[in-house]
Amino acid sequence: MSDFLPEGIIINILKRLPVKLLICCMCVSRSWYTLITSPDFISTHLNFALASNEGPPLLLLRRCCIRKIERYELYCDNVSFDRHFTLEFPFRSINPFFTIIGSCNGLLCLSDDRLFYMNTIIIWNPCIKKSVLLPEPNLVYNSYGSFMQSLGFGFDPIAKDYKVVRITYTDFDRRLPQIELYRLSMGVWEDITHLALKYIIHNRSRQAYINGATHWIARYVDGNDLILVFDMCAEVFREMILPGNLAKDDSPRNKELMIYRESLALVSCDVAGVEHDFCVWVMKEYGVVESWTKQFNINFHDFGGGFIKPLWVRKDGELLMVPKDGCLVSCDSNGAQVNNLGLSGTSSEEYLRSVYVDSYMKSVVLLEKGPDFNDAVTFSKLPSLQSDDCGSDGSCGSHYRHSHEVNQSVRQDNRFHA
Repeated sequence: MSDFLPEGIIINILKRLPVKLLICCMCVSRSWYTLITSPDFISTHLNFALASNEGPPLLLLRRCCIRKIERYELYCDNVSFDRHFTLEFPFRSINPFFTIIGSCNGLLCLSDDRLFYMNTIIIWNPCIKKSVLLPEPNLVYNSYGSFMQSLGFGFDPIAKDYKVVRITYTDFDRRLPQIELYRLSMGVWEDITHLALKYIIHNRSRQAYINGATHWIARYVDGNDLILVFDMCAEVFREMILPGNLAKDDSPRNKELMIYRESLALVSCDVAGVEHDFCVWVMKEYGVVESWTKQFNINFHDFGGGFIKPLWVRKDGELLMVPKDGCLVSCDSNGAQVNNLGLSGTSSEEYLRSVYVDSYMKSVVLLEKGPDFNDAVTFSKLPSLQSDDCGSDGSCGSHYRHSHEVNQSVRQDNRFHA
């Protein structure tokens, strides 16, 4: 019957289908397979999903269980926090767990750089089980020595391309970082160091992708904190001013960027005192500094101190976080009502730092890669530390280890960032 329907009507029907059912429709006929896997239809399906807003939004939750097993699950951002789906995680890591760079249009960007830089960066669509292993960057440990890197991931809506930006600070001169840009359409790293950054992105600064740009907490080389922005379309950097007096706050680890109701949000945490104090600021009008508004302030005096990690600001304004016992909780705007969401964890530092939450939407991006493109290819390409990189006690070579991780005092002070 589909042969008698105009293609426009078929597209209008198929674009409304969920990902799982759409995959099944690929088996109907060769023409449907060609249509569904075409870049134009994938873009149409994605845009329809973005505009429809049907059902509660989804949140991605990652936790690292025993034996370095990473567990990825989707939850509905509703009152009952219902589990929607469990994702199959197919990758292995030399580190305790992967760093999640960001989530965008159904894609996750992962980097195997938690303790040891393995030059492994993956763009992954877990719903269709397809992924891209990025080529090795230009600047790597065995050629340049130790360094610190910051990564950003996002979508260029004009070129309809996904991009990864990599900013690398060497021990020789952190004032002159090397900057590389990867475009999924091209498949290679391009050196864009000529953009000449005068900022240092704080290590482990979580990115926030919104309005076609990636945002990090950064600092002037000889000055105050700010929000550094990389425009995925224009491929240039710009800056934003932090709200209130946070720019002069000398504790960059205590600031975290997130997205709240499609607006840029900043969660700041004061860990200097006896009680943890969280503030959430929201930029009501993107790019307008005067629109920064303090959404709520929470004093967690009932948690008895210790490790408290903010994870996400929910659509109803509640703050998702994980306290030192490892459970997942949600609290209202003044901290008076704290709800245990029924997801238990452990008090181990590795588990607490592995917990990650981000917004997520299902898509068929990467489906155009074809039937033979799957994660099995990635398994055979992932690097691993060779035996000559490890000492007799099994400890790995220091040239792979982050220079900042070797510093014990930094590790002890790193209480807020994951």
